[in-house]
Amino acid sequence: MVKLTDEMKGSLTGTKLVFLATASKKSVPNVVPIGAFKLMDDETLLISDQYFNKTLQNLTENTEIALSWWGENGGFQLKGTATLHTNDDIFRQDVAWMKELRPNLTPKSAVVMKITEVYSIKPGADAGKKIL
Repeated sequence: MVKLTDEMKGSLTGTKLVFLATASKKSVPNVVPIGAFKLMDDETLLISDQYFNKTLQNLTENTEIALSWWGENGGFQLKGTATLHTNDDIFRQDVAWMKELRPNLTPKSAVVMKITEVYSIKPGADAGKKIL
């Protein structure tokens, strides 16, 4: 796994919306906006699932995911593997977090992304370049 730099972490925590890409086992892509996400540590991201349908189906078929954002502090693309949690400590932590953050939302599952690669999405000669 890779560890995010302070610049990457600052960029991610400074944005309100990220885009999560998944694909079915037949390689049909799906991208959804995500507002409920947070870093668990320098290598791991938690994504709270309230509304996933195609995304959830894709995650059961193919655990490879990508996540991208652009905000005031720039942006990056992350690639990694996802693990679904529905009845364990991670899921219960997600439910408690959502009760504090957005009490009107009830998680169906918690998605844990182990980050394996990081890419630049900044315009210029390094656009699309693998950083980590």
